Amino acid sequence: MIKVLPFILAVLLLIPGPGMADNSIRVVSLNAPPMIMVKNDKITGLAADLAKEAFHRAGYSPQLQLVPWKRALYMVTNGQADALFYAIYTEERAKVLRYPSIPLFTIDLVALKRAKSAIVIKPNFRGLQQWVLGVGRGFTYGPKAQRFIDGAAFNRIETTNNNELGFRKLLGNRIDLHIMDKALAHHFLADPKDGHKADYVRDEQGEIYIIDSLKGYMVFSRQTTSKTDVALFTKALESMHEDGTYQKILDTYQ
Repeated sequence: MIKVLPFILAVLLLIPGPGMADNSIRVVSLNAPPMIMVKNDKITGLAADLAKEAFHRAGYSPQLQLVPWKRALYMVTNGQADALFYAIYTEERAKVLRYPSIPLFTIDLVALKRAKSAIVIKPNFRGLQQWVLGVGRGFTYGPKAQRFIDGAAFNRIETTNNNELGFRKLLGNRIDLHIMDKALAHHFLADPKDGHKADYVRDEQGEIYIIDSLKGYMVFSRQTTSKTDVALFTKALESMHEDGTYQKILDTYQ
């Protein structure tokens, strides 16, 4: 009986979940270069390439669609999409979404400001009350970042559909700083046209202030997927770490 169990588990892992009979899987995300972007009419980027490779290894054909983040969450929660990336873990989301045991990657949250701005992060977030903070509409930043948002007592908090719009608002003096993934911030600062107009928000020692480090996951709809789908994806992601493919994709975007 003990010898049979591994065989049974292997067979179960080959059974497609609900809506996966043709091996296609509807995956949604938002446009967030360089993590997720459209290039030569194809969806690519660091996160997108990791996700596509894992799905192909798991035996699925991912059908990617980019929409505003709030809509993406609605779609995967209500079964209009099968999976979404990249989301952090919350207990509320876990009630309607399935999480793999390992993340797609780690997210370092930072904030950008205008290059000549005097914003500095001080102990207890002193002196930030006069500034307007930009955040993503429908984004969840985690408990540590939320303490930063609440503790700073900003003059106002303004939401945007995506980080690119937030960056434009920053340069247009509509907001004073904007929270985003460090990889996205680096992308904006490297822009030859406008990158020099902004900079990282730093602490009193001049170091880039990391608001929080979070795990970003590929999450699956409980309405259209099964535990098997998540297990297959997790196993594929693990194999990418083991054979070096994961690091090779990371290196492509360094």
